[in-house]
Amino acid sequence: MHFSVLDSEESKNIAVVHKTNQGYSGKDLWKLKQERPELFGVASAAQNGKPAPPGFEQLREMPGWMYHREKALYFQRESGLLYCRDSATNELYELHQGEDYSGTLTVRGDAATVAVKGQASRNVIINDLHRAASSMKLDFSHHDSPAAMFAVYDATGCSNDQAEAAAKGLHMQLLPRLAAYRGRWQNDRLQGALSDAIEQLRNEIAPETGIALAVALLLGGRLTMAATGGAVCMIFGQVGQSDGNVDNLEVVGLQTEPTTHCAVLEDSHLGALLTVNGIRSSGLSAARMRALARSHTMGDRPRAGCVSLLEEAQKSGAQPPLVAAAVRFSWSRGDQVKKQRTDPSSLTKVRCRHILLRHVGCQAPLGDRRKKPTRSLGEAELQMLRILPEIAHGGAAAFTKKCKELSECDTAMKSGDLAGDLGWLDKDPARSRKVPAAVVRAAFLLAVGQVSDLVSSERGIHLILRTA
Repeated sequence: MHFSVLDSEESKNIAVVHKTNQGYSGKDLWKLKQERPELFGVASAAQNGKPAPPGFEQLREMPGWMYHREKALYFQRESGLLYCRDSATNELYELHQGEDYSGTLTVRGDAATVAVKGQASRNVIINDLHRAASSMKLDFSHHDSPAAMFAVYDATGCSNDQAEAAAKGLHMQLLPRLAAYRGRWQNDRLQGALSDAIEQLRNEIAPETGIALAVALLLGGRLTMAATGGAVCMIFGQVGQSDGNVDNLEVVGLQTEPTTHCAVLEDSHLGALLTVNGIRSSGLSAARMRALARSHTMGDRPRAGCVSLLEEAQKSGAQPPLVAAAVRFSWSRGDQVKKQRTDPSSLTKVRCRHILLRHVGCQAPLGDRRKKPTRSLGEAELQMLRILPEIAHGGAAAFTKKCKELSECDTAMKSGDLAGDLGWLDKDPARSRKVPAAVVRAAFLLAVGQVSDLVSSERGIHLILRTA
């Protein structure tokens, strides 16, 4: 009797397959081929491609692809890339991972308004869209940082309810659109998403009259702007540049349909201004509006820049309700000696002094028996704006002088350079309960010796000097 010897690697594999599949009809061979591909001469995923991240399952109908059900992501083993499926076209596109440019560019915006009885224009400042999207349980990781949105809404020609609904609704329309597509966003797609969100908002709130607004959407190094109803969004550069200069771009919305533009920011772009038709049509030139905003915004005081613009516009005939928002672009350049800056994550306590002006809309502390203020919010802001240059350039002595003269806080009665002293403030506003949270947050943005922007809290309008 003759016995054949199975001594080759191929013969051994055949024997294993035969033994493993004994008693089966052959219908489960596909499963064995996935689990033991080496038995069939097929390279494993690790041998013939990139290993899959955790949570991915093999797709029978798509050889070479794996799928993550919870994240709705596809993994291509050959390239090691992740893909998403476009719900509109059913096609796959590559997942984009947003880049962080916050080491090069930081932004801060603020706004000011002038109301008239029964009417008030609105503004919305969202300095961190990633956090806002997270609160709505939206994945925003495919968008670059910094990510922010600044908007003004004109109450002229519409009801207060409509202006309020627009202010509350635009980002609720926009963020889901920005989260839906997780690939690399081109400029035209950004403009389309912003335009669609505005159109949807108009159809829901004021389909006949429309809504007047200006919006600036910052994603990394791109600023997408939109305007309707006579509002304007403009970028400004260095002093002396003409309105036609590329660094002085503006978007004016002359119709109910939005006018849009997406600009790639450069370090020559210093800030942006958004305002409404009442100011744009007051007779102030675009160059003058930029100059008023720039004068304070470049000192990291965008709210003061807005107050300055509103004051001059009213002198030129603009009628309330009015609103303006300003944004400061701060660029870090490797060839420059960096100025002392505050990293909020590295500080636990700061010490500061303040000047307080109360107004009719603020709340008095419990037990306060002082006479109620009669000035409006706008009047308090203008009074602070007038003393700002003196204390910003005059140091601690000028601050002490104005604090003793004007401040309506009991701390003004402290002696010498302790006038207005709020003591050491903890980073957590809850631990500094006697000091408004807005003041605490503003204090942690300052360098030692720096004077703040106008800060609004439930107590009134503040100017803050960080001392330590």
